[in-house]
Amino acid sequence: MSFKPYSQTLKGKIILEDSIDRVFGLFSPLGEKLWVPGWDPELLYPEGAEWEEGMLFRTREETGDAVWVISRLNRVSHEVSYHRVEPNRYVARVDVECSALASGKTEASVSYTFVGLSERGNGDIAVMNQTDYDAKMRRWQTWINAYLQDSEHSQV
Repeated sequence: MSFKPYSQTLKGKIILEDSIDRVFGLFSPLGEKLWVPGWDPELLYPEGAEWEEGMLFRTREETGDAVWVISRLNRVSHEVSYHRVEPNRYVARVDVECSALASGKTEASVSYTFVGLSERGNGDIAVMNQTDYDAKMRRWQTWINAYLQDSEHSQV
């Protein structure tokens, strides 16, 4: 009997209280350090890179290390895609697309597509649901907007 990977895609949108040029960089590995509690990426390759296509970095997760690859980065269209690999668990593709709103705000569309690498990974993916993902997106919106508001006041 061969292994059959389970997959699932979860999607959400958040409204961020600043311009697209200011917001988009907050989805880079180092940009996320500014607003994600405990986020501390280890930049691996290429040496000296901070955010570029093909870049590799590592994060420490509750279940072990995750290796991330920036598989697509388009600063002009404000789009980035990451592949996050948690060995023997799953691969997640993370797509972020930012769009400028007429109000000077930014809409960020964020989708995660998970593909199991093991029965354990399949089980982890199977319990993921849109309700929990929507709550995650609300947390992100709160954290990013709090950062934007705090950093705006500190620049004055």
